[in-house]
Amino acid sequence: MSGTSERMLERDEQTTLWLRDNQINSIRSQIPEAGKLGPEDCQECGNDIPMGRRQHGYDLCVECASVREVMERG
Repeated sequence: MSGTSERMLERDEQTTLWLRDNQINSIRSQIPEAGKLGPEDCQECGNDIPMGRRQHGYDLCVECASVREVMERG
């Protein structure tokens, strides 16, 4: 294999690794921090948020989250 082909393969590999790392970091940024509880009250309606949802960092109750999802889908 020529030197140019090797450099092109190396560049392609670096680009693939960079894209992979960016995707992983994007996904990680969407995961709530371990041990961090979400708020006790829904940010939309003020109702209590169940502990299971709070443990995952959610800030909306189930009802408000469902409404938001429907509205975002259009």
